Amino acid sequence: MSDAEELENQGFKVKDRRRFHPDGSPVEGRDETAPRESAEDSPSGETPKAPEAPESLREIPADFSSLVLSLAAGAHSGLGQAPHPVSGKAEKNLVQAKYNIDLLGILEAKTQGHLTPEEAQLLQAVLYDLRMRFVEAQSSS
Repeated sequence: MSDAEELENQGFKVKDRRRFHPDGSPVEGRDETAPRESAEDSPSGETPKAPEAPESLREIPADFSSLVLSLAAGAHSGLGQAPHPVSGKAEKNLVQAKYNIDLLGILEAKTQGHLTPEEAQLLQAVLYDLRMRFVEAQSSS
């Protein structure tokens, strides 16, 4: 027999994991809330658990102020006023700084009238500060 014929004759195993019949009725013996992978499917024989976020990520709030400050940090890095997150060196990259400042400007334009007074004030203050620092960095280059 050739290799191709052997592969055709080997076949494969299909395990139906659907929880419902085609008519919509539930399959008996299937728990709808059970995880998709069972303990017997896992190589170690244990039911897999969802990975937990590192401790440092659980403390960061996902809010508008965090977004603004994150983009501002990228601009500060590009202005050479903060160390680059990868290299650890403070290097000027005015293209990166301008990009982050422009993103903040777009954010300001697109969210106008939809921010709390505190959020609007933060965004305006950060943008003003970064724009002044950018002009200063550009003139000293």
